[in-house]
Amino acid sequence: MSGPAPRRPRKDAQRNRELVLDAAVELVRRDGEGVPMARIAEHAGVGIGTVYRHFATREDLLGALVHRSFGLAVANARAAAEHQGSALGGIRSFFLATLRDRDRFVLPLHGGPAVFTPATRELQAEVRVALRSLIDRGREAGELRDDLTPEDLILAASLLSRPLPGTGDWDRLARRQVDLVLHGLGSGTAPG
Repeated sequence: MSGPAPRRPRKDAQRNRELVLDAAVELVRRDGEGVPMARIAEHAGVGIGTVYRHFATREDLLGALVHRSFGLAVANARAAAEHQGSALGGIRSFFLATLRDRDRFVLPLHGGPAVFTPATRELQAEVRVALRSLIDRGREAGELRDDLTPEDLILAASLLSRPLPGTGDWDRLARRQVDLVLHGLGSGTAPG
């Protein structure tokens, strides 16, 4: 006989968890993985006990940030794969979504911690599966070069989402880079 179904967190508990994660994203990105938990609590507007109720250790919190970021990456990759236009248009949407969401990512390729749970590894694999389907569709249509991999798209998106210091209007510069990268992904540009 199975036990009762797990209780859903109260709405205020879920809201507090999200506040902690939002604060942690900002502070970890700005100050690094060693940012004091008390500073995260203060920034979130909650007590330190609230932080530890949701995340017993710093690694638990960092793992939750990475997991949440991969969830966002999966959503962006799936949206790109479902793009109704060309595969290049889908790739463009993936790059632009990554650029749009860059301040929400705490991922190893974005300078974040390398903390992976089995559930996070599943999300990481889902990103690749979604991008693989997009690439396969583009190859079948003759749009994309034969040697393109999901990892190529992930690496390019990561680089585009990390502004270089002293470059001015990064959104404008990154969008130009998106156009240049997309030009290089076409099937007629593979090296001979």
